[in-house]
Amino acid sequence: MTREAPASLLPSLEAVDFVCPRCRGELATDGDAFRCSPCNRRYPLTGGIPDFRVLRDPYLSVEEDLARSRRILDVLDRLPFPDLLAHYWSLSEETPPPLRERFVATAMRGEERARRTLAALSPAERGRLRSVLEVGTGTGNLLAAADGVVPRIVGTDVAMRWLHVARRRLRDAARPEPALACCGGEFLPFRDGSFDAVVSVATLEFVPDAKAFLSECSRVVAPGGILLLSAVNRFTIGREPHVALWGVGFLPRAWQAGYVRRRQGASFENVHLRSRGELRRLAAACSLEADFFLPDLGDEEARRLSSGARLALRVYQLAKRFAAGRALLRQFGPEWVVVLRKDGPGLSNR
Repeated sequence: MTREAPASLLPSLEAVDFVCPRCRGELATDGDAFRCSPCNRRYPLTGGIPDFRVLRDPYLSVEEDLARSRRILDVLDRLPFPDLLAHYWSLSEETPPPLRERFVATAMRGEERARRTLAALSPAERGRLRSVLEVGTGTGNLLAAADGVVPRIVGTDVAMRWLHVARRRLRDAARPEPALACCGGEFLPFRDGSFDAVVSVATLEFVPDAKAFLSECSRVVAPGGILLLSAVNRFTIGREPHVALWGVGFLPRAWQAGYVRRRQGASFENVHLRSRGELRRLAAACSLEADFFLPDLGDEEARRLSSGARLALRVYQLAKRFAAGRALLRQFGPEWVVVLRKDGPGLSNR
């Protein structure tokens, strides 16, 4: 960043070249905020992180999100990551306690999930990555997994509160303060072709307009670059991972939220499960070539599962050994890692 930066901007962001997410105009410093010179929109900072949101978080209003962010910032320096997660979910009165515990456990396994997402790329492809954007940073899973692997990574999320939680994860691992920005995947504050890859782990199912999301992610990837996604399968024969219920995706979309509300007392209005066929069509509509991979769980992650989940994992691993089993899992397995490739000469050497 060649312009003067706002005073409280995280030092890790000083070299990031932001533009206006709406008009992609040049930004100037306006007190402790950015301002777009062409369209005159102002983007403030919270705890050193710029807020470039055009669309709000589907779960909380901007005001509610910022209020919760301040409560996270109040304890950020004294609570270790597991305690901060528990504290965060204690603030979410609308989430049933059993699901809070499940979400904390899932977040603690998140770094392993990010590593197996990255494993879909060949060692040569991973070695050529110089600049990566993560869309949907959440609790910082990929930021932790990619540290020391990717020279430059910027994390983004539409929820400011999660970005501050992610900072704690990196601190606990004695890793550098990450470069973070608050924005949605449909409006990214970066120039065309700024990154070798965009990675998004466990985010696509929360995006209402997946075509706009993929199109915008493709815009900021250089020609020959990669979009790397993990995606829950709508038609999995296992439990839906967010609410731990069987068969949710087989119901008509209009019935899913009501079914989840009756069975779990939880919200499902903002979850958009998609099938393999839907993802292929979305990729084609964005001129992207899609490859689907069946991920594996590592030994450490498997040890944290319940006995029933470990049994299901063994069945999954056995099925993957046979062509017929792999074909079945591609249709009805729990999730995929999807590699979307953008036309061009290949990953840059920036």
